[in-house]
Amino acid sequence: MAYIPRPNSGTLWPPESKPSESHPDLRGNVMIEKSLLQALISKSEDPVKISISGWKRKFKGMDCLSVIVSEPFKASEPYVKPKEPEVPDEDVPF
Repeated sequence: MAYIPRPNSGTLWPPESKPSESHPDLRGNVMIEKSLLQALISKSEDPVKISISGWKRKFKGMDCLSVIVSEPFKASEPYVKPKEPEVPDEDVPF
């Protein structure tokens, strides 16, 4: 079964090869719910701002960065710490 991140989260992995220094150190995908995208677009100017939180992880001996996306924090609102995504080891593709 292919690894599919939970909604509004994703994982960045080191590439299998890095031909030059200009290539990314980490690469991956983020799955964003349409409802979050619509909310961000309706509340934002152009360009749309998205907040990203990340956690260093190690899955099956490989370092990665687990991330979640959310609406940007506003100073007038109380800070709510994003919940760290739970990714069971069996969901990791390698």
